[in-house]
Amino acid sequence: MGSLIEILQKVSLFAGLDVDAYHEIGHWAEVLSFPAERYIFHQGDEADAVWIVAEGRVRMLRQASPGKEVILEILGPGEVFGGATLLLSRNPATAQAATPVTVLRIPRAAYLELLERYPRVAVRLLQMLGQRLERAMAIRTLVLERVENRIAYVLLTLAERAGQPEAEGFRITIPLSREDIARMAGTTLETAIRILSRWTRAGWIRTERGGYIWIRDPEALRELARSE
Repeated sequence: MGSLIEILQKVSLFAGLDVDAYHEIGHWAEVLSFPAERYIFHQGDEADAVWIVAEGRVRMLRQASPGKEVILEILGPGEVFGGATLLLSRNPATAQAATPVTVLRIPRAAYLELLERYPRVAVRLLQMLGQRLERAMAIRTLVLERVENRIAYVLLTLAERAGQPEAEGFRITIPLSREDIARMAGTTLETAIRILSRWTRAGWIRTERGGYIWIRDPEALRELARSE
């Protein structure tokens, strides 16, 4: 992991600030580490801080029904999360370490001062909220679509945000279990396994040890992901 200043410079929300600003933000930030599967905070907890992924991956979960959680997003280095980011009083979702993760925690009061002192950060916050709203609306639109459409959309979204182009296709650099994909697409584990196995036989995707997925035929998935 790089220095605290290097981490902050990679956070899109803070892009373009001067060195003094990064040092000031760094003074407010606390560095914390969590093992894989450990909860960082829970849905409904007081949103007393803004969190930034420094290293590793974080799952954002929301309870859909008693005993059932849906994965809203998987966040990587440089991404910001927590209800305080959106100026909410309570966290609207649960944050869980998907891998061993190191995060920065900025107290809510310091974050509010930061928005007042650096207007460009506030503008980027609005842009970020717009992008997240757009993704949420796209997922909501797909709720009534077939499961295949939803899984295709999930894989393409992950490839767009964390895909590495290779000769064989796009490699999603986030390790994913079949359960992760099922929870992101809002379906059962058995259905996700069946669909992914069929796509593997068709040559659309390939999986490798560790839970990494290659998208070998992105156009086939795009056709499915388009709303009917």
